[in-house]
Amino acid sequence: MKKIFLKSLLIIILLAVIFALPLFYPSGIAIYFRLLLLFLIFIESFKLFKIIFIDKKISKSISNLATVLFSIFVISLLLEAIFMFIPRSHSADYTLASRLWYAKYWKPINSSGFRDKQPDNNNPVILFVGDSFTAGHGLKSVDDRFSNIVGKGLNKKGRKYTVINIGKPNLDSRSEYDVMRDFIYMTRIKPDKIILQYCGNDIEGVAMNNGLIFDGFNPPPDMNKFLILIGSGSYLFNYLYFLSPREYLGMSYITYLAKAYKDDNILSKHKDDLKLFVDYSQTNSVQLIVVVFPFLTDLEMSDSMYLNDIVSFFNANKISVINVSQLAKNIPVTERIVNINDTHASKILNNIIAQEILKKLE
Repeated sequence: MKKIFLKSLLIIILLAVIFALPLFYPSGIAIYFRLLLLFLIFIESFKLFKIIFIDKKISKSISNLATVLFSIFVISLLLEAIFMFIPRSHSADYTLASRLWYAKYWKPINSSGFRDKQPDNNNPVILFVGDSFTAGHGLKSVDDRFSNIVGKGLNKKGRKYTVINIGKPNLDSRSEYDVMRDFIYMTRIKPDKIILQYCGNDIEGVAMNNGLIFDGFNPPPDMNKFLILIGSGSYLFNYLYFLSPREYLGMSYITYLAKAYKDDNILSKHKDDLKLFVDYSQTNSVQLIVVVFPFLTDLEMSDSMYLNDIVSFFNANKISVINVSQLAKNIPVTERIVNINDTHASKILNNIIAQEILKKLE
């Protein structure tokens, strides 16, 4: 009995460690350590099964039931091990699979911290500024981003330009401007052209600075705490749970942004931030093109919430604008986004946007 108790306790401790690890170390070397722990659990579970149900004489019905349950347990361990190596991007980077995706695909990272090759100014520079859409969230290769496609398109036509991408996830418009100015100052690279990418969440910084706070992507208060624990510590259950879109990760945020755009004070200050790009381009004789993204799963809502107004703002300032809502409207939703949980632009849409940028540049 003591041997059974000790082995059972060991298995419970190992399971606790396995469920806790992803909360702190969801990717990297911890994955392989976790894989080792899964293997140890299998070994110790088999030993325990042998002691209780093979070495001892018990009824056949109980033995068969135990065999079935043990088989299910082993299959679960195997599936858990497999899903530890299946990356899948997610708009809010809320899932374990999205952490795996970042670890595997978010490269190259240059010395300035951007997902791009090392910058240089051997040729005239086109600087791409923006957030996760510019950085290529959900795209496994940087070659599929509209910035890189533009660079290849120009080279094919014999026009020598250096394309530099300084897009970073989670930036608002003012942060994008500050990042751009810091980059220009630190590298002494003066762009000849700037491609600014805009999306509906770019107002968030101004909104928060003016008292409109978003409380984050939180599960509903009535959600079972045990399910949250299992879903947070298991790659298998986490992946399966997030195969379907979860409204609590999107609708509350959309409602928050809608309030921000309806607030005249917030919107006015936000446009002041956007005017910084306009003023910089005019003062430094730099061509500025703005690529305005809608929320790709709901174009009409985006148009009415912010997109038409933002396009009009840049047009009034004589800035060339690419309205992605118009480019995407004839493309099925499933083809314009990365996946059902990652609503960033797909490879197909990135390519279409790149062709429009090339037309503007010409």
